[in-house]
Amino acid sequence: MIFDDCVIRWQCITAKIVSSYHELPEYSMSRPRKPLAPELIDHSIPCAYFDGATQQHGCGGGFLLYLSEHHYYRVKLGLGEGKNNFAELITLRHLLRFSLTHDCRNIQVFGDSKIIINWFNNITICHAHTLRNILDEVNIFKSQFNSITCHHIYREHNYGADSLSKEATLFSRGQWMIHEQRGTAQYQYYHRPYID
Repeated sequence: MIFDDCVIRWQCITAKIVSSYHELPEYSMSRPRKPLAPELIDHSIPCAYFDGATQQHGCGGGFLLYLSEHHYYRVKLGLGEGKNNFAELITLRHLLRFSLTHDCRNIQVFGDSKIIINWFNNITICHAHTLRNILDEVNIFKSQFNSITCHHIYREHNYGADSLSKEATLFSRGQWMIHEQRGTAQYQYYHRPYID
């Protein structure tokens, strides 16, 4: 009986300590911030989500481009072999080129790779020699937009692009699958636009 009382007292003390710790300002600063709220998205301009994935078979990329509420693209890209930052960065490059070829000059981009977003926004410098050329091309495409923003979101809010990129790891290098939704009409086709 005495032992049970000690356990209950210890649990109460522990609960008080934990709740006190959660009220400290340092704890609230270290907690992840809330992801970008949907109401903060500017619905008057197109938006896009991108992601890259690496698995045993190779790496793949996926992006969604919403030109309007009733016209959007879901794209899977076979990227061959590479590491995760390569898959993310090259998918971003393809997304920007794809957007420009579809006369999209204003865009807001969302991705779950903080390092790629920081490189894009010039917050940090890319020291990976093998990725510098791709990043230079991203910056060239970036300069061709009238307005472009790139925001980090958490993975659970990027599930569409995440699932596309994972499915694309089974594709051969250079193979794309494009699904276009235009109103009630749907189009789906495989495409090999270029090999990188």
